[in-house]
Amino acid sequence: MVLAHVVDAWTREADRDRSSYYWSTFVGGLAAPAFLFLAGLGTALSGASQRRRGRALAEVRRALVWRGVTIFGLAFAFRLQAFILGLGRPVDLLKVDVLNVMGPALVLAAVLFCLVDDDRGRVSTAVIATAALAFVAPLVRTAGWIDLLPGPLQWYLRPTPGHTNFTLLPWAAFVTAGLAVGVPVARTTTEAAERRLQATLAVLAVAGTAVAYWASLQPSIYPPGRSTFWGASPTFFAIRLGIVVACLPLCWSLRRVMPAALGAALATLGAASLFVYWVHIELVYGGPAIVLKHRLPFEAALVATLLVAWGMARLVPWARRWVAAPAGRPEPIRQLVAKLL
Repeated sequence: MVLAHVVDAWTREADRDRSSYYWSTFVGGLAAPAFLFLAGLGTALSGASQRRRGRALAEVRRALVWRGVTIFGLAFAFRLQAFILGLGRPVDLLKVDVLNVMGPALVLAAVLFCLVDDDRGRVSTAVIATAALAFVAPLVRTAGWIDLLPGPLQWYLRPTPGHTNFTLLPWAAFVTAGLAVGVPVARTTTEAAERRLQATLAVLAVAGTAVAYWASLQPSIYPPGRSTFWGASPTFFAIRLGIVVACLPLCWSLRRVMPAALGAALATLGAASLFVYWVHIELVYGGPAIVLKHRLPFEAALVATLLVAWGMARLVPWARRWVAAPAGRPEPIRQLVAKLL
């Protein structure tokens, strides 16, 4: 996430045609699918934890739905902050970004999790929802009825230059896919079961990515003009999903050999990913970085990425201490930071 934004915002124009820049943006671009995927996985973990504590299914659904609604509200708070800081136009308050998609997708994931009270059923439901969202995306984006909707609603369904960074379809499918994976993750209680699960995920990820790549070379199943590979095609979605899922067993395998300090820093960034997203976006694209925008050589942008990530890892513990000591803190700001953390 930090890599994608720093390299995009600060790399000079002369270096943007280099293959190394392309690959860094591709790798960094996987952060958004991973961000949404892990949000869905977190829904499964939270729901399972609440059920183990004896909470009724209706209570769990309300709590999970409220989390999605909160994220959706934070999307507009983020835009309002940018507008106050002079970083946008009034119309940008309605711009569709990743949090605008994550919020409704988490509401959907909450409903799917509580639709049945059985883990097998939850996985099946989430898988079906993921496939449906991915396959219907090209048809929705090119549907004529979208033209009848008000502009701000169209932006959620069809890419609109200047108004959308993400659309609900197929991006919401990464959240439901995370839910499908999170359900078995939540139920593993032994090292042996965890090892089997991670091996299964690795096989499914590699096989799924290979099949999706093969399918991308075949004639499209959609009418002409409805789908392009780099757009909302299910194959492009499945390839990215496969890579994201493969990262789970990879990280699980590396955790024993990773230096403790690096592991702790990554855990800090991951646990506070929403806070890190909120802060570093303003830092990278906002006024403080105006002298760096499109000015750095590519290699310098990579170094800057490491520095920004290090700074975020140091900022998170400080922010937690700041929230934990409410005396003299502006309460609205303290509550906002607490929700982000």
